[in-house]
Amino acid sequence: MVKDFVDRNQDLWKGKKIFVIATMGLFSGDGAGILARRLQKYGASITGGLHLKMPDSIADEKALKRSLEQNKELVKVAEEKIEKAVTAMKNGKAPQEGLGFLYHLAGLFGQRLYFYNKTKRYSDKVKIDSHKCVGCGKCVGLCPMNNLKIEQGLADAGDKCTMCYRCINNCPKQAITLLGKNVVMQGTIEKYI
Repeated sequence: MVKDFVDRNQDLWKGKKIFVIATMGLFSGDGAGILARRLQKYGASITGGLHLKMPDSIADEKALKRSLEQNKELVKVAEEKIEKAVTAMKNGKAPQEGLGFLYHLAGLFGQRLYFYNKTKRYSDKVKIDSHKCVGCGKCVGLCPMNNLKIEQGLADAGDKCTMCYRCINNCPKQAITLLGKNVVMQGTIEKYI
C-alpha cells in the first residue's frame, strides 16, 4: 500500500527532505531503508530513519499476541524514542535506523527472503463469518483499500487486503478473521495509551 502510494505520487518527492519512520511488530530489518530507497528513486533526500516497535494488531492468532501491559510498555518506549530522536535532530544528528548496508542485510535475511512472496501482492484471505456479521458497515468505513462492501446485508471482502487489521480489530461482533479462525483479542491503539 505504501509502495503504491509512493509510486502513484512520484512527482511529490523530488527535492523533498524526508525523515522516515517505520513501525514494526516482531523484528526490525530495514523497513525505513526500503521506503527511503523508493523515495530516493523519485528524487527525495533522506535525512534519517527511525524504527519503532509498536503493539501488535493481529487479533486472530494467539501466538502473535502480547499482553495489554506489554503493548502499553511498547507505546511508552516508542514515545521516549521519538523524544530522543527529536532532540538528536535538533542537534543536527538525525538517527539513521533502518538505513545502510547492515540494516539492508538484516531485512533481507530476517524478513524479505521469507515474506517476499507472501507480501508481494494484496491478500484475498479475509474471512467473514455470516452467522456473526450484522451488516453494520463499520469495517467498510475503516478499510483503507475499499476492500470491503456490504452485499445482501452482510460484509463481503475482495482481494485487496493489506493486512492492516482495522476491520478485524473494530468489528463489534468479531465476525472477521484473516490468519486465524477466531478473534483472540481485538487491539486498537486506544487500549494502549
